[in-house]
Amino acid sequence: MNTKGATTIHRPRVWLVAGTGATAADPTDHPVVRDNRMRTWRAGADGHYHSTDGWHHATWTELHARFDLVEVLTAA
Repeated sequence: MNTKGATTIHRPRVWLVAGTGATAADPTDHPVVRDNRMRTWRAGADGHYHSTDGWHHATWTELHARFDLVEVLTAA
């Protein structure tokens, strides 16, 4: 793959293993997250996370219970 001239945005990322967030409080900053199926989730005004396709929703705790890994996307 030729990446010459391509720009890459480097962002700090944190992967959370399923089960680790079950007892932790919901984050107050409502980060955008991505599951191990590469589906992006954004916090909604209703307190649930919604997939960008609009078909799925879950609470923060449910995201950890449903998926093996959750990647927290943070601003650079």
